[in-house]
Amino acid sequence: MGNFIQYIKDSFEELNTNMTWISREEAQKSTIVVAVFTILFALAVAAIDKVFQTGLDNFFKMF
Repeated sequence: MGNFIQYIKDSFEELNTNMTWISREEAQKSTIVVAVFTILFALAVAAIDKVFQTGLDNFFKMF
């Protein structure tokens, strides 16, 4: 159990001293870019789905 606690302590120390974190502003900008591209990708997938759905509905109405 002592080794596990030491591992946790060492992990937190490494996160605080050896890691380089991006600034809050850069993180916010990156988050906005990811959110915008996620929404655009979702809209593109929805549009393609609608096209295929309409095409298949029309195809099956012929029979």
